[in-house]
Amino acid sequence: MDDDSDNDLVFDNNEGNDFDFDGVPDWAYTGTDTDGDGLDDGYEGSDVDDGFDVNDEIDDPANDLPDTDGTEDVNYRDLDDDGDGLDTPDEDVDNDGDPTNDDSDGDGTPDYLDPTDDTPPEETETVLVNQMVTPNGDGKNDFLFIKGVENAKNNSMKIFNRWGAAVYEGVNYNNINNVFNGKSKVRRTISAQEVLPSGVYFYIFEYQTPKGRVVDSNYLYISE
Repeated sequence: MDDDSDNDLVFDNNEGNDFDFDGVPDWAYTGTDTDGDGLDDGYEGSDVDDGFDVNDEIDDPANDLPDTDGTEDVNYRDLDDDGDGLDTPDEDVDNDGDPTNDDSDGDGTPDYLDPTDDTPPEETETVLVNQMVTPNGDGKNDFLFIKGVENAKNNSMKIFNRWGAAVYEGVNYNNINNVFNGKSKVRRTISAQEVLPSGVYFYIFEYQTPKGRVVDSNYLYISE
């Protein structure tokens, strides 16, 4: 009577009938029971009118039903189907409540059934904060440049001085018209038009990726 025995967000109907491990059940409910044995024709196998045959062609459920990692239990009762240390609900990359549609490496096997679902290095979307700002108008490092900022969705940047006081706070940083150019935007003791003193500062850059929320924090340097 339980549609999801292991409470992993993937219905038993899927996990018990996905023999090619593509996240889609191979058999589907039809609403018809030709031989009246209580088993829907969609699960009767090759013969839909074979009388009262318990479980039909599944004679040994422990070995006949899909078991991706071959350990613990068959998939519909295994919280970590692929045995990679991540429970199936945690492999729902887009957080839409359905792990079956998340395939990080695009190989046709959903992450929750793929123990090696890392994105290939050549496809990795790198986000890297340049840790030097020289706001002297020479066209080089005049603002804090973030490589791959277009891949940092819903981002926020905060910069603090050595005493922990915030000197810059912004969202949706874009390297174009929303940048940190060495001038304070939040400190009332320094004019918004005045360049901050040279020295060491600390930044916290948060952003969203398909893998989840990332918090990048490190030092940066302001120099004339």
